[in-house]
Amino acid sequence: MKAWRRSRPFWGGLLTLMAGTELLSIPFSLDALPLIIHSVEAGLAYLLAITMIVLGLLILFQPAQRVFLGVVAILMSIASVVYANVGGFLLGLIMGLLGGALTAAWTPVPETAPPPENGR
Repeated sequence: MKAWRRSRPFWGGLLTLMAGTELLSIPFSLDALPLIIHSVEAGLAYLLAITMIVLGLLILFQPAQRVFLGVVAILMSIASVVYANVGGFLLGLIMGLLGGALTAAWTPVPETAPPPENGR
């Protein structure tokens, strides 16, 4: 498990995933489903939250696309300020920004070369 976690931007993906679930939890707790039918902005809050969850999963399972996914996570977090209750009362915004930044800045650890044979 530790080797799997080190081979990808684990903490960035986890924070992005948590930001998406936090953004999604507030509309579910407010029973906003009837509002989605009448309001475009409420539907966008759900769309942003689901996109953040998908981004978190993609970050965890597609580490080769880390820079693109990290930038998209940052942009979605900024958009959540306008469309999702001030970024999930700033908690989802901060987690999304940190997750996206950690993801974009992560670099894989280079594999160590095998020791030379016969002292060469």
